[in-house]
Amino acid sequence: MNLSFIRYFLTVAETASFTTAADRCHVTQPTLSAGIARLEQEIGARLFDRGRRAALTAAGHRLLPHARAMVEAWQLARAESRSTHRARLLRVAIASTLPVPAALDWLASAQQQAGFEAEVSEGTAATVADRWRRGRCDAALFPARGPLDAPNAVALWREPYVLAAAAEHRVATRDRWSLKELADTVFVLRAACEAQDDALRLFAAEGVRPRAVLSSPDEERCAAAVAAGLGVSLMPRSLLRPGLVTAEIREVALDRRVFLAWRADADNELVQTLRDTALAHPWPGQRSGNARLAFAR
Repeated sequence: MNLSFIRYFLTVAETASFTTAADRCHVTQPTLSAGIARLEQEIGARLFDRGRRAALTAAGHRLLPHARAMVEAWQLARAESRSTHRARLLRVAIASTLPVPAALDWLASAQQQAGFEAEVSEGTAATVADRWRRGRCDAALFPARGPLDAPNAVALWREPYVLAAAAEHRVATRDRWSLKELADTVFVLRAACEAQDDALRLFAAEGVRPRAVLSSPDEERCAAAVAAGLGVSLMPRSLLRPGLVTAEIREVALDRRVFLAWRADADNELVQTLRDTALAHPWPGQRSGNARLAFAR
């Protein structure tokens, strides 16, 4: 019996959808359907009622605990086997413009589940993306200003850039500003920001050249300067911290997508662990609701 078919079965049972299950298993829907059909042939019974939602049949319900036990037994056997050998080394590149605590929490969670040793490097978004494309890391976490058309990458979240200021700053008194109204406002420039060139072009188009009290590639230093009231900054929502409030700039509507990418020849089970843990992780950029109110405290 093919263990992949068992995984297909468990994923369909969990999601009640052949389409969603195929996406989670990183296979096409026809491939997953064929695997379920082969499993039904081996079992000698239909496992799902294929309506709008895939519902387990009586035979499917009987198989479910056994299927879970089979996968758990395989994972235990694999873990015991690997415990006698040196853990795999996974080279992970993380962009410096991402929320570092959240990224490291994700990596620790994936490491705990998959049992690998991690070697972390960092750099700008462009540097990390280039490292991934050249195969110089096994996995990469980085933002991009547009979609990424690659089979070995998945988008984790999409977020806007917002104008951040300390609660006592004059920018905090309104939800929306024009660039001309900000002409005399002092800025903290995030030098490693992947959207900085686009933002400066939009400023220049309105005849505004922001004066910088600080220009630094260090995200922590920039956020601390904003929180201290030294200036305001354009930053992605995931980098906001308590004590900051946000506003919009009428002429500036920029956003970014954050991707997890991996080597094309990476181990499928390891990729599945990295992807599943990343998609389930509570990234700060995915916060819903009014970001202005969420961070003004």
